[in-house]
Amino acid sequence: MESAVRTLRGLPEEEAARRLAEHGPNEIPQPRPPALPVRAARQVADPLSILLLVAGLVTLLVLGEVPEGIAILAILLVNVLIGTGQETRADRAVRALRALTAPMATVVRGDAVQRVPAAEVVPGDLVVVAAGDRVPADARLVEAEALAVDEALLTGESLSAAKRAGGPGGPDVPLGDRDGEIFSGTLVVHGRGTAEVLRTGAATEVGRIASALHGGGKGPLEVELGQVSRRVGLLAVAAGALMILIGLTRVSRGEASLVDIILAGVALAIAAVPESMAAAVTTALALGAQRMARLGVIVRRLPAIETMGATTVIAADKTGTLTTGHLTVAEHVAAPEAGAAELLRAALRCNDAHDGLGDAVDVALAAAAAREGVRLPAGETRLGTRPFDAETRSMAVVTTVDGAGPLLTVKGAPEVVLARCAPGAPADRLAEAVPGLTRRGLRVLALAEGTTGDPDATGLRPLGLVALRDEIRPSARRAVADCRDAGIRVVMVTGDHADTARAVAAEVGIDPDAVVARVDPATKLGLVRALKERGEVVTMTGDGVNDAPALRHADVGVAMAGDEGTDVAREAAAVVVTNGELGTIVTGVREGRRLRHNVSSMIGYLLAGNLAEILIVLTGLIVWPDLVVPLLPVHLLWINLALDGIPAIALGVDRPAGDPLTLRGREALLSWGVLTRIGIRAVVVAVLVFAVVETARRLGWSDEQVRAQAVLALVFARLTLAYVTRARRATFERGWWRGRPVLVAVSATLALQTLVTAVPFLGAPLALVPLPPLGWAMALGAAVLTVALCDALALCDALRRVAARCGAPDRDVMR
Repeated sequence: MESAVRTLRGLPEEEAARRLAEHGPNEIPQPRPPALPVRAARQVADPLSILLLVAGLVTLLVLGEVPEGIAILAILLVNVLIGTGQETRADRAVRALRALTAPMATVVRGDAVQRVPAAEVVPGDLVVVAAGDRVPADARLVEAEALAVDEALLTGESLSAAKRAGGPGGPDVPLGDRDGEIFSGTLVVHGRGTAEVLRTGAATEVGRIASALHGGGKGPLEVELGQVSRRVGLLAVAAGALMILIGLTRVSRGEASLVDIILAGVALAIAAVPESMAAAVTTALALGAQRMARLGVIVRRLPAIETMGATTVIAADKTGTLTTGHLTVAEHVAAPEAGAAELLRAALRCNDAHDGLGDAVDVALAAAAAREGVRLPAGETRLGTRPFDAETRSMAVVTTVDGAGPLLTVKGAPEVVLARCAPGAPADRLAEAVPGLTRRGLRVLALAEGTTGDPDATGLRPLGLVALRDEIRPSARRAVADCRDAGIRVVMVTGDHADTARAVAAEVGIDPDAVVARVDPATKLGLVRALKERGEVVTMTGDGVNDAPALRHADVGVAMAGDEGTDVAREAAAVVVTNGELGTIVTGVREGRRLRHNVSSMIGYLLAGNLAEILIVLTGLIVWPDLVVPLLPVHLLWINLALDGIPAIALGVDRPAGDPLTLRGREALLSWGVLTRIGIRAVVVAVLVFAVVETARRLGWSDEQVRAQAVLALVFARLTLAYVTRARRATFERGWWRGRPVLVAVSATLALQTLVTAVPFLGAPLALVPLPPLGWAMALGAAVLTVALCDALALCDALRRVAARCGAPDRDVMR
């Protein structure tokens, strides 16, 4: 081979240096990462973070409430640290690709063959590759001798690709069919070759993947939480401004001081902001991630947990995800005159695998022979070999035993090997069996032998057929069925041939129409983007470098971290399945749907309670002029910071009744339907508290007692909202008591409020005074009526929707 290389003339050193200066080093560009302060500033720029920052500063500097202000700012700090850490880890995906660049390369410069750093390879260079080499750049073959390359990291195919000079290539040919080209980062399995470099660095196929890893955008939960933050911010500003405007009328009449009204307006604005929402969401996501980690699912980006539950389409890679990525002998058909043992012995003889290493086909054949206890005769030696070649589509080995006559063994494509066999019934029966095996997506090889040393001999004796396939993962069938039951469509995306892909799809239960075959990294990425543009929430699974861009840009990228999983795929993904089982993704979907329900319950609980406070304060300003303000700033801060946080976090880690997989609907966090329910519940609580306060005023209680009564009734009613918002149907549905975190949180908050109301020295700092038994009875009545009225209104709404659905078919028929 080396003598053949010397007949080719490479680039002169001067021209190579010029091209290196023109094109730059043969390296994947590494963007300079932003400094930590810049990354932290990005996190602070989030709408929810801005709200927390403003609320914390106002509470600390304007209102002078040091503990509360520090608590809000501490929550903000935790969120910034988590977000900055996630962004830093995401950048590792691009850096991981550098490991795929060969450190040294063999090139022809002028008339000499020399070793140079791979970074110095330039377009136009002649590179020489042999078995065991990493290809340094994308190149077009000019010479090839039995060359085969493992391209699984780019195409996803478990079979090595046979290469030949003059074979198809170019951007119009699918990546897996470019037999005349070799690609940067791929591994030469056997043979030799000389190729002219076409592309280096970022222009290579693996370089394009690195470029595609940038970006990806925010997940649905992050987007929706941003919308919630912006809307709540507008509500907070509007509530505070409205209170100050109404309060100015009091100031003009001498009923209140301007400072009191401004402080009350700022406090009401802060009360409208659910300060504990960020902490509750972060806590729920973190605890969910810990729970999933124990089940073999590592969550690298916390919002991905909820997004998994929202998944509508799973784009599943075949190799390494639905299959193991390891070839195995699925079936063999031996000629009657030969037998299975002789067939496997021939497969072991015509084989270059050693100690489990080598071409995937040879490794699978050797493993099959070992399972059957088949070995080569003692004293058998190899006299000559003609390696597998893309043109002959066969491999030939000549052996002898203890110096006896030569024995030729041929292995290869059935149409090639059987054509070299002696005509007759054995060869005909084997030829008839081939179509049935290939229709099942099996890779079929034929074996034959003859007593000759000529590797091109004909008239051979057929031994049989060996059919190989990529093993199906044991969990794949069950996982696909579970996804279907959960309303999730599974699409197979693979670089393999269409027939093989459809056969695997049929075996695991995927619709043949949901198979996309012969795809390259750009096609996978385009598919993910197209599905997202149609409004689908896309989860992409994979384990190779070729999967990395799609993993990064999908709503949820799930890396299958089995033996074949790559560091690049793991770094690009939001979720890593450590056990390599597709079925574990269903666990993630279940957790995601449970978390989605919890986040929705949490936001509904916080916003309904905060809106009720706004209604009570603004209405009280108009209706009760003698109270100045119905709830003091210290009351609003006490309720929001001390009492809301614990139940909200409990709702975030709650386990609602029923199987979360049945929660198919994914209503936006602040859709009109959700806003309507929040508004109705807020009005119910506000009306009940208003009634209690009005009763206390008519009984002649002092202003301090009336305000304490308002706080007690509001807290009791808001605590029952925790059970109202978490319910899927009725508040006290079957299994409601199993939510222990909510029960503990509500009980603890109830006990805390009872203590500060009943014990004078505890309530004094909060401007709370003890109440008579009637006050406690009215507060309990408000709590009970909150549940009853909310459930009654929800039942009416459900009946209305059922009636609307029942009427829909009639309208369809009329059309």
